[in-house]
Amino acid sequence: MKPNPLAYLQIVGGALLLSTGSAAIKATSFSAFELAGVRAVVIVLFMALVVRPRRAVFDRSLLPAALAHGVTTILFMLGNKLTTAATAIFLQYTAPLYLLLLGPWLLKEPVARRDFAYVAVLLVGMVLLLLNPPARAATAPNPLLGGIIAACCGVTWAFTTLTMRGLARDPVAGFERTMASIIVANVVLACVLLPLFPPPVTAGWQDYGIAAYMGILQLGTAFILISLGLRRVTALEGALLLLIEPVLNPLWVWLAHRESIGLASLAGGLLILATTGVRALHNARRAAVST
Repeated sequence: MKPNPLAYLQIVGGALLLSTGSAAIKATSFSAFELAGVRAVVIVLFMALVVRPRRAVFDRSLLPAALAHGVTTILFMLGNKLTTAATAIFLQYTAPLYLLLLGPWLLKEPVARRDFAYVAVLLVGMVLLLLNPPARAATAPNPLLGGIIAACCGVTWAFTTLTMRGLARDPVAGFERTMASIIVANVVLACVLLPLFPPPVTAGWQDYGIAAYMGILQLGTAFILISLGLRRVTALEGALLLLIEPVLNPLWVWLAHRESIGLASLAGGLLILATTGVRALHNARRAAVST
């Protein structure tokens, strides 16, 4: 596949927007559930106006991806509210660990011996993050609980990746079906969360502005850009470019909130990201040899 500069820009732009999520979550007075509900309304309206997927693509096959995406959204917001952005995003990127373990069950893909080395390193990184939680701070009031929730987010993100990949493989309506699943997920989030966790009357324009930014740019536009870009690059290029998100995520939070990263969190995060990158390189080489 020839280099595609436009696709690279789309993926990088989408990853940059996604990477601002933690800083935005920590900047609003909304609780995780309140923010998820308000943002869901914005995402649904934005997707319906901009993408406008055909009614025909909405069917029951979207439900697994929508459910996985919805649960991941709530867990990621909860984790970010309770622990540092670095811990939350790095633990979400343990998803390859669960993909490796779930592959034989869900995809009928056997685990190669070399993959056990990747599993071991990912587990070390995960242990460093969970057993050495950062100190409590204004932006991380309960680091241990936040870390556990973020680790669960890694599991649901793995399921999100699997189910979204299945929708995207549709050669005719892959993009529409992927976007439709996001719409379904956020319709459910809005219908469930807003009645149970309505926005407080004390919420100001800044809270709603942040929710609007997240719905329109940080997630809505980012998903569209990444989905368009990934169709025109190799799997390796896409995987490596998307690593921009976890690298920059803690940086934006440090700049906005002066949230520090402990040495254990930094070491664990670097292990996880390095392992993900190395495995992407190895998979690309193995695919090249097989063809």
